[in-house]
Amino acid sequence: MKINTLLKREPFEEIFEKTISMFLEDLTGNHHKVTWVNNDLFKPSSNSGQLWYCNPLINSLFVKGVSPKVFESINGEYLNNPLRPWRSAFQRFYLLLSQFPATSVLMSKYRVSISPPIENAKTKLIIGGNTKIRVIDIVNRTVYVILKSGFDESFLEKDIYVRSNFPYLPMPKVYEHGGNGLWYREEYVSGVSPNRMKKEKSRLVLLQSIKHIHRMLCESKRKEVVMDYALALHGRILSGLNSLSYLDENLKKGVLAISLALIRQLEQYAHYSIDIAYCHGDFHQGNILSSKDNFWILDWEHSGYRQIGYDLFVLLLESRMESQYASRFSRFFDSQWIEGQKYLMKGWPGLDGGEKLFQEMYLAIFLLEEISFQVDEKNNRIFFRDSNVLANYYREWKVAVVSSDWDISID
Repeated sequence: MKINTLLKREPFEEIFEKTISMFLEDLTGNHHKVTWVNNDLFKPSSNSGQLWYCNPLINSLFVKGVSPKVFESINGEYLNNPLRPWRSAFQRFYLLLSQFPATSVLMSKYRVSISPPIENAKTKLIIGGNTKIRVIDIVNRTVYVILKSGFDESFLEKDIYVRSNFPYLPMPKVYEHGGNGLWYREEYVSGVSPNRMKKEKSRLVLLQSIKHIHRMLCESKRKEVVMDYALALHGRILSGLNSLSYLDENLKKGVLAISLALIRQLEQYAHYSIDIAYCHGDFHQGNILSSKDNFWILDWEHSGYRQIGYDLFVLLLESRMESQYASRFSRFFDSQWIEGQKYLMKGWPGLDGGEKLFQEMYLAIFLLEEISFQVDEKNNRIFFRDSNVLANYYREWKVAVVSSDWDISID
C-alpha cells in the first residue's frame, strides 16, 4: 500500500514518527527525534536534523545524494504496469525523474527530520507499508522490518510462526530480532513478481510457489463442520462491523445482509465437513518475488487457518483488487477459466466433491472469508476513514451474489 493511500486512511505522519523513533532507540540505545513536515523547497527547514525526502507515489523516503542502487528494490514493482500497459512508459519516465539526483528532491512532497542522524544514510531507503515500515540497507544486503506504531503485534508474530513451523517455505532469512519484539532484520531480496514476467517464466515460478503452499496445507489440514465454520466467520464479521465507528451505517447493514445471505446458502450443507488448513492469507502474485535463480513468498502477516482452497481463490480471482471483482467471480463460478487458471487449480488439496459443491459451498464460504478479511483489515482504531475500499467491495460482492445461481436474496 502506497504512502499516498496510507495518508488518506490513517495519521501516517504521526505513526511514522513514533515507529522510526522507537526502532532507532531500540537499535542504537539512543533517543531519536523524528519530525514529519511538508516539503516546501523555498522555505528552510526549522529542524536541524538529517533531512529525508518522501515521494509518496513511489512509497519511498531517502536522503539527498542517495545511492541509485537503493531503488532496485522498488523498480521491479513500478517499471511495468501489467493492468495498464500503456502507462508503463510514463511510469518509467516518472521513476527516472524521482530517482535522478538533480530532480529527486523536487519530486518529493514531504520532508522528515531525524536527529541524531542515521549512519550511512545514502545507502538506505525507507519504504512505507500497510502494517510495517521497512528500512533497506543496500550495502549490507539487509532489511529492517518494523511493525507500525499502534498496529497489532500478531502481524509480526505470524511471520515468526510460519518460519518456525514451516521452515521449508521460500522466505528471506531472519538474522536478528529487536529487543522490544517490534522489529526484525532479514535478508535483502529483490526481483519481480510473476505477473511482470514472460509467460513461461511466470508459469514456472507460480507452480514452484504453489508446490510449497500445497505442502503447508497438507501438513496443517483438519476437518471442520461447514456451518460451525460459517457461523464463526459471521460472528467475526458482525463484531468487526460493530466496532468500525467511522463506517457508514447503511454500508454496515449492507455488508451484514450479504453475510446473512451466504449463511442461508450454506444451510443446505450444514452437516458437511471441509478441510481447514494454515494459509498464506494474501496469496496474490505481488507477494511472490523471483530473481534469476531464486524465488520467495513474502508478507505472511495475514496468514492463518481458513478453508484449504482460500489461497487458490485469492490468487485466481485476484481478490485484492475490488475493481471488476464481480465479473471475475461470475466467470470463475461458471467455470469459464481464463488462460492459465486451470493448471494452477490442478491437484489443489481438499477441493473435492465435484463442480456443484465447488460452486455452491466452497465459493460461498470463500465470500464469507473475504468479507471477514476486509472487515478485519479496516478494524484498527487508528484509522479515520476507509478510502471507499469496503464500499467498493460491497457493491462487487452484492453483484456476485445476485448474479450467481444461488437461490437466495439480499434484504
